[in-house]
This record gives sequence, C-alpha cells and structure tokens, in this order.
Amino acid sequence: MFKKIIVIGGPTCSGKTEFSIELSERFGGEIINFDSMCFYKYFDIGTAKPDDEARSRVKHHLIDIKYPDEEYNARTFSDDAEKLIEDISSRGKIPIFTGGTGLYIKALIYGLSHIPEIDKTVFRKKASELIKEKGLIFLYETVKRIDPRYASKISSSDTQRITRAYEVYCATGKPLSFYLDKNPFGRQRYDFLCFNLYPPKNYLKSCIMERTSDIIKKGLLEETKKILNMGYKIDLKPFKGIGYRESLMYFNKELLTEKDLYDKIVSSTLKYAKRQFTFFKKFENVLPVYITDLNAKVEFSSKYIERFVE
Repeated sequence: MFKKIIVIGGPTCSGKTEFSIELSERFGGEIINFDSMCFYKYFDIGTAKPDDEARSRVKHHLIDIKYPDEEYNARTFSDDAEKLIEDISSRGKIPIFTGGTGLYIKALIYGLSHIPEIDKTVFRKKASELIKEKGLIFLYETVKRIDPRYASKISSSDTQRITRAYEVYCATGKPLSFYLDKNPFGRQRYDFLCFNLYPPKNYLKSCIMERTSDIIKKGLLEETKKILNMGYKIDLKPFKGIGYRESLMYFNKELLTEKDLYDKIVSSTLKYAKRQFTFFKKFENVLPVYITDLNAKVEFSSKYIERFVE
C-alpha cells in the first residue's frame, strides 16, 4: 500500500505558500519544502521563504537545513523526505509538499537510478582545479568528448552539471549518461495528488513584478553582500538562484542601475516560471488550478483531497 502525499507545484509567484498553509490547516497536514533554494540558510529575501507567522500556523520541514557551502541534491532530498513522510503519516497527518523544483519531487516519488558513491574531496577538487586553470568552457568541451549525449542536454555555463558529469566519468570510467540510460527514475513509490497552480499569464507577470520590487526594497542587495562578507564564495549553488545571481551581476557592474537589476530579475523569473509550468503540466495525476482567489482555490481542491484521503 502506497503512502499518500499531496504535492502543490507550479510556477513561482503563483501562491503556493498561502495555498499550502490553508490546505494544511483544513486537512491536518504538515508542509515539506521542495524548493531547492529554501534549503539554504541566510538566503531569505530572494527566496521569499515562509515567514515566522506562516511557520507558526503550520509546521514546515526542510527549510534552512543547510549552510550555503554544504552539498544537497535530489537524492539527499529524497532520503530526507522519505523519513519525514514516515513520521508525519505515523502521526495521522498528511505530508503536503510545496515548491517548484520539479526534479526533487520526481526523485522522491519515483526514485533515482543508482550512481556509485564518489569521493568528492578528490574528484570535485580535480574538476575545480581544472576550471581555475583552463576555464569552464575547457571542462565542458572535455565532457562533450567523454559524454556527448549528456553534454548536448546541458548549458556550457552550467558549472554544477558539467562538474558532475566530469567527476562521474573520472571516478567510474563510465559517462553519466550510462547510468541515466538505466532509467533515471524507477517505479512509483507513493500515491500522490498534485495540484498545479497556473494563474493567467498577465496575472502571474504582475505578481512576479510586484515580488521583484518587494524583494529589492526589503534589501536583496544588502542580504547578498552580507552572505559574501561571511566568506561564502560566489560559485556556490545558492548564488545561482534567481535574484542572487543578478545581484552578483550588479556588484560586478554588469547591471548598472537598480532598474536594470529589477528588469533582469523579472525576465529571469518569467523564463523560470514557464519552465516550471511545462514540467508540472507533464506530471502524472495533475489537477490544473487556474483560479487566483485563495478561498476559491481551497474549496475547489478540497473536494479532490477529501476523496483522495478517505
């Protein structure tokens, strides 16, 4: 018998946080984050993490669990989430997953193909040294030679994935695509109901513009500088998140004014939102929610949840 979970996905700024809180209060749920940026401490303003009031209303999990320089990926998330599902379900509550990082929730529900454990202190260091010595493009070209199929699917500027492909090959002698070909996802492990929030495009754009203005006013630049002053390096994973990478561009004079910063964040967020919707649209057991009013969304969704949990 599969354990039951509820998933709330969809594009950024579509109201997932408020919606998940209302459903959790109505059905006795606890929220498990699967937004990859919210795992990290200190990155608060740009990620629009649930505030203290929201966390006091409903218990939240997997927020602020890692320092910026700590490793966290789909596999470790899946392991942590699996334990939480067991715990929450054993207490008669419903695990409600909320976020926008599709790979993470897919990894949990279907599992991931096995890739041998790699000593990252050796192989990641080797990749980092090669990047410093010859540049990221050189490493990308190396990956193109050893694993052309995987290289064709990633950007030449994607440091994380390029490094991963290189270290897997160095450690195992086989390209990353060899392991992914075995089926990157396994059989379904949970019974799930997924709501994909998808407000009208103009409404979503206005929400993205409003949030972008808000996070800049709240001190996005100051927060980014504070994290840098703590000694964290700009090549760390959370600095690649929207808002933070644009802040780094601003500090590097690639963006000259706060208006340039605002425009760049809005543009990046709109592109990301489009990719998020595409992912969840293809997800199984998805119920699209086009409603924007919070109470109406809750009423619409509650009918399906009542049947799902009975």
